Amino acid sequence: MFRMKKIIGRDKKSVSSSSDVTDNATVSHSGCDKLDVVTHRIKSRSLDNRTSQRENDEKVRKSATATGIFPAAVATNLTSQALEILEGTLTMRRSATHVTKLNTRLLESIPGGDIAYMKRLMAMGASVNATCRLNHVSACHIASFYDNDALELLLKTGAECTRTDKLGRTPLHLAAWEGNVKHITLLLHFPQALTESILDCVALSPKTVEAVRRQSVPVNILTNAPCQINVDFRFPNDWIDGMEHNCRNVKEMLPIFQQGWTALHAASARAHHHCVQLLLAAGANAHAQDLLCRTPLDVVGCAHYDGHKIEANDFKETVKLLIKAGGRFQRFHHKSNPLDTPLHTAVELESEGAVDEVLLGGASATAWNSQGLTAMHVCVKKRNKELLRLLANQNPGNLDPHLATVDVKDQSGATVLCAAIKEGWLQGVCIALGAGASITMKENGESCIHTAAALGNVDILQEILNIAKLSNTVDFRNEKGETPLFKAIIHNHLEALKILLTAGSHIETTVANKANVLHVAAEHGCEEVLKYLLEYNSHATAVMVNRMDNVGPPLFYAVFNNHLTCAEMLIAKGAQVHYYVNCKNAICEDTLTFTSLLHIAASKNYCEIADLILRHDKNTINALDSADQTPLHDACSHGNREMIALLIRAGADLSGFHESRRCKMVPIDLLMNNLSKPTEFMEEMFDSYIQGMGLQESKCEVTVDFKMLVPKESDAKQMRVIKALLNTGNRYDQSRLLLHPLVQSFVYLKWKEFLPFFYSILALYGCFVLSLNVFTVSVFYYTDKNKQSGKQKDVPFILHSSLWIQITYLTVCLITIQEVIFIKMKTTRYLFSVETWLKFWSILLAVVLLRVVSWDTGSDPPEWARLVASVALLFSWFEMMFLLSRFPDWGFYVLMFGKVANKVVKILLSFLFLIFGFSITFMIQFRAKPPFEGPWSAFVTTMVMMTSEFDYQDTISKKSAIEVSASIIILRIIFMSFLILISIILMNLLVGVAVDNVNRLEIIGNIKRLEKQIEFITSLEGIVCNKFFKKILPRCLYKRWLRNKKWENVIVLRPRKSTCRNCRRLPARLREAIFDRAHLQKKQSDEVLGSKLFQMKLDEIYKVVVNKQLADNEQRMEKYKALKKIIDEIQEIRCSVELLKTYLNSNRRRTLNSQSVPLLVLESQKKQETINL
Repeated sequence: MFRMKKIIGRDKKSVSSSSDVTDNATVSHSGCDKLDVVTHRIKSRSLDNRTSQRENDEKVRKSATATGIFPAAVATNLTSQALEILEGTLTMRRSATHVTKLNTRLLESIPGGDIAYMKRLMAMGASVNATCRLNHVSACHIASFYDNDALELLLKTGAECTRTDKLGRTPLHLAAWEGNVKHITLLLHFPQALTESILDCVALSPKTVEAVRRQSVPVNILTNAPCQINVDFRFPNDWIDGMEHNCRNVKEMLPIFQQGWTALHAASARAHHHCVQLLLAAGANAHAQDLLCRTPLDVVGCAHYDGHKIEANDFKETVKLLIKAGGRFQRFHHKSNPLDTPLHTAVELESEGAVDEVLLGGASATAWNSQGLTAMHVCVKKRNKELLRLLANQNPGNLDPHLATVDVKDQSGATVLCAAIKEGWLQGVCIALGAGASITMKENGESCIHTAAALGNVDILQEILNIAKLSNTVDFRNEKGETPLFKAIIHNHLEALKILLTAGSHIETTVANKANVLHVAAEHGCEEVLKYLLEYNSHATAVMVNRMDNVGPPLFYAVFNNHLTCAEMLIAKGAQVHYYVNCKNAICEDTLTFTSLLHIAASKNYCEIADLILRHDKNTINALDSADQTPLHDACSHGNREMIALLIRAGADLSGFHESRRCKMVPIDLLMNNLSKPTEFMEEMFDSYIQGMGLQESKCEVTVDFKMLVPKESDAKQMRVIKALLNTGNRYDQSRLLLHPLVQSFVYLKWKEFLPFFYSILALYGCFVLSLNVFTVSVFYYTDKNKQSGKQKDVPFILHSSLWIQITYLTVCLITIQEVIFIKMKTTRYLFSVETWLKFWSILLAVVLLRVVSWDTGSDPPEWARLVASVALLFSWFEMMFLLSRFPDWGFYVLMFGKVANKVVKILLSFLFLIFGFSITFMIQFRAKPPFEGPWSAFVTTMVMMTSEFDYQDTISKKSAIEVSASIIILRIIFMSFLILISIILMNLLVGVAVDNVNRLEIIGNIKRLEKQIEFITSLEGIVCNKFFKKILPRCLYKRWLRNKKWENVIVLRPRKSTCRNCRRLPARLREAIFDRAHLQKKQSDEVLGSKLFQMKLDEIYKVVVNKQLADNEQRMEKYKALKKIIDEIQEIRCSVELLKTYLNSNRRRTLNSQSVPLLVLESQKKQETINL
């Protein structure tokens, strides 16, 4: 307790003493800031003491709770001992915290150099060896870094100056880095008189140097102490700073030295020649090497690259001192260890004297700096011609013949000449050439001539070509085999091209892949260059324009890279557009062997290029590549909408038909599968082929162009495109395209064209049906009548069976031949249609019936013959109905009937089990009596009852019900269930679902009708255009039919003229649909045109407004310039007036001095002058 009280008393004294010091400081120092800082620190320390006291009392209070566990005496003893230990611990902790805070304040006060405040802190207990805990930076380190008297105070009070921090820095390193000569003398413990003599002179005199040498025997340990990183050094706890100290600020403030640096390295790096001279005199080793084997001479001025300012004269003097001391530049392998050398630093400082001094010291001019540049390359970068001339003409004195010559290369492989060319520095190029630089040395495969041609600097290129012409290297090739002419073309430098051609470069030169200058110009889109080349030598370019390299002609490169102007110029000079190119070399396509230029343009969607090719050769529209595909195939495969539209308008065939080869893929299939919204796209395309004016106009004309559907007028098979569209399926609802007026009108006209053939087929089948019906009626009707009447009546001759049998046989043979032809033309798809099987079974059953039944036999026909006759008649009439469905006007009703029948059958099959259940129930309830005598009869009767044919009074009367059923109530309940579920609900469901949307059914019926017509017309076209048909038909008849069949791709409808033949060719519904489409197209085109006109007007308004603003700005600027000129002139006049006044006043004074004039006269003269002014 006594010890603790003693310590507390000492703390109180220190606090009171500090308060006294504060009062004294207030008196002695008038600055209020220092007083506030000291007062704040005392208050904070008092607050810490009060907080520690409160914590101590709380712990004592907690320890007092032990009295409830132990006896009173023992508890009292334990409590007193614990309190003593606790008080001692708290006292020590409070004392340590107080010291660390003082150390922190001492470290923070050193940069300010407040010696009085530092003395007070040390008097209060701060350690002179206070150390920052982060990098173990001591107070001496910080004091050595700043130019004040703090270091002198610390050394006088016993601070340790020989220790290093974690980064190996001693205070001498930092003093030498900052050039603090006084601190160096203090750290080396020089006498006061010697220190004053050193500080008095800028450069040390020989006498002073000798005195320093005598004083430095033996050499101080700090003089040659190297930086050693992570040296383990332990120091007392009272040296450490507090947690509140900003150690990171200290870390960022002090420089980091290379491992192995001495103080002489640090002074040399900053070019402090006074410090260098002092350290050398003090025994510093000029040959000491760091971790990178660099001596102080090798690091002279290297701080320049860290942003420190280095004076050229200081740099020069430092190099002199180190060389005089025996320092030599180290020879580094510049490729493995590129470092900034003093020669680079001298060039950066642009000091010719420093460069001379470094070169005299043996520095290598071929060494690289950290950026991989030699000193000459740095000269080029800074455009210093004097230094470059000095270094380029330097004669190396070692064995390496390339050292210090202009042919030395930097890290990227560029020579000095090449670097000067890239910088565009003409003087540097001339200096390098004058020093004997080689123009053929290559940088990454490119010579200096190639680099100059690529950059396009005409003056530089001319200088190099003057040397190249003497050595005959104008067409010198690089690693790719290119001459400088190719480089000028690639980079689109027309003037450089002209100079090269004038210097003798050959235009017919080719590279390794046989490409000439036209290939290169077309590939890179150099329009002006290509134009000049094509006109330079017409004889040579006429051959070169179609010359093939490993890929193709020059036009291929223009097409492949979408250079329209280049392609136009090449075609104008005779380039052929039908050439094929090698796909593997051209477009890296392994699946193809060769392709055309139009294929490439189509696949890349180059519409302008494709239009140019088609304008010069329309036959390329159907050119095939190695995969038997046309350009339209490629456009559809890549989904290029604009290109597809362009090719279709140019005559491309959507069916993909070609005379020489059959394409496996159909373009319209690719279009449907690769385009987004293909149906809408095709509909827009169809709309674009209907153009015209509105019906309200007097000269209304509507043009319908079938060119999209019939791309080749000479083709006999004109249904290919429509058939191909039909074969694409209906995945994207493309079947509605058949309802487009363009397609409907085309199919209608084709139908009218083939209507005689259809009538022939219909008449043939009609004869078959008629003969079969007459034969069946003549046999069965008269047989049954004779049997019923018991009399034998003669059959009229016209109904005699033998005649109709022959007619039926004849029609069957003709129909069989027709079906065989159709099957051959339509392949297997025709076999799986319902009509084909109906026709097949009707013919087969008719033949069987003719073989079995005859009136001439006089016997009754067997019962199975009646069944055969019934089925044959039904099938024949069904087929007749399907044939009639092909008529345009009312045939769709038959197809609507088929659609409704399909739905009805589906619904009946869904409820078949319910119907069958009712039929069995009725059979059981009526005890198998008529009309429910069996399952089949019960089912049929139930189906009849579904049509509301109940016969309720006779079937379910009370009398009959009692005979057949035990309970009339149960029977009536079953009947009521049947009535509600079947007759009402099911039948209404059938009607509602079957005809839910009549308009939709009509659309579907029309689509089915058109599909039937298209298939039928396609079959007839195939038959008529068949070679066998040509052979069996007389030639005159066939040619006549072809003349009548000649198709008009374009028809014009004039609704205002009653004599318009084309209007009568189409029905009213198609004409109205065409007029509606034309009106819609006209409206859309007017809207587009209106928007364009509006945009043009907006652009004109914008230009007017902008031009007006520019004119106003120019006028305002002119006014401003004129006003400024006037103001300047006024200012000049004022200045002249002031000068004149001064001159007059001086003359007046001289006059007054030479003549004695009364004062009154002078005053009157002044007044008169004032009045005159």
